[in-house]
Amino acid sequence: MIYRKPKKEDAANMLQYLKRIGGESDNLTFGSEGLPFTIKQEEEYLDKLSAPCIVAVEDDGTIVGDGSLELGVRRISHSAELGISVCKAYWGKGVGSTIMNMLIQEAKDRGITKINLKVRADNERAKALYKKFGFVKEGYTTRMLKVGDEYFDGELWGLML
Repeated sequence: MIYRKPKKEDAANMLQYLKRIGGESDNLTFGSEGLPFTIKQEEEYLDKLSAPCIVAVEDDGTIVGDGSLELGVRRISHSAELGISVCKAYWGKGVGSTIMNMLIQEAKDRGITKINLKVRADNERAKALYKKFGFVKEGYTTRMLKVGDEYFDGELWGLML
């Protein structure tokens, strides 16, 4: 397994990955449709990416996990919003933990003192990962996510660095 920053050349593979994980879980903000980007748009996005982002890539070039930090600006420049996902076939194999370690180190290296994230309230697997890294629940929000006609509540978690 290779962990690295995504490159412009990963655009098609990244879009395919997003469709795959969107179809495997209802815990994300999108479904099997993935994100509404063309390969060219994704190439441009990846080419200009300055925020920390990590992909986990198998030997055959298939992306099986990713994580990112959306950096705050101005008065929230000390913080970042974390997002992470892993293909279902790789759950429990350390991919998420490796990505988390890398993103937390990247945040520290950039002087970030607080990482925030949102998680579906009933996503116990994800919450166990966050607890493992020292994140704590800081808040609760109703109707955070809507899948079909059903609403799901969310939790706000944070990690002080």
